[in-house]
Amino acid sequence: MFNQIKKRARKECKKVYIIFLRELKETKRMLEVYIYQRDNRELMQFANRQLIDIFKILLLLPLSLLPGSVIIVTLLELIAKVFKTTIFPTKTKF
Repeated sequence: MFNQIKKRARKECKKVYIIFLRELKETKRMLEVYIYQRDNRELMQFANRQLIDIFKILLLLPLSLLPGSVIIVTLLELIAKVFKTTIFPTKTKF
């Protein structure tokens, strides 16, 4: 039983690590666009979406530390769906 828990924990940690690396790569790309490639409208849209994702992560981080955070985040997501958006970062393939 302990081995199953350990395997699952490793698998979940690996997923978080992969997501972290993807966000890091996208953020580096965002900075490159803001510094060197401001003329390209498509790249600027990508960079702006990434900046919004960073703000979403910064919003969710302290919320996840609060007691009852599952309820708070769920309610915020339901409210966001009414406005046809989400409070979670989006996956961007670039």
